[in-house]
Amino acid sequence: MEQIEQIYLNSLGIAFYWEKKEGAIPNRIQLIFKEIGLFFTVSELKDFNYLIDESIAKNTCCENCNLNSTCRYLLKTPLYPLDLSVSMNELKDIKDLVNGTLFRIQMDEYLNSEGRN
Repeated sequence: MEQIEQIYLNSLGIAFYWEKKEGAIPNRIQLIFKEIGLFFTVSELKDFNYLIDESIAKNTCCENCNLNSTCRYLLKTPLYPLDLSVSMNELKDIKDLVNGTLFRIQMDEYLNSEGRN
């Protein structure tokens, strides 16, 4: 089994690279949450982040609803034929997972290129 390099982890899931070859920069990120595994480029991950923001913005009317924990929302993905049904809590946890992953990727890129003295 191949080794992984963890990027970010929260209570819902994990983001990681499959072990990279020496000197090679991985261009795809494995995102796993619930029983779902998605394999994204950084660009697709940014698109997914935007789609999550759109979904949260469309569903703000439910914040004071007593049924909030049982409602399901359709979350679009950058993979056109694939949409996900998630609760608002899951949506917020997915948002955290994606944001944390993007932050760590950008930080690593900065530290290994521009920020290196």
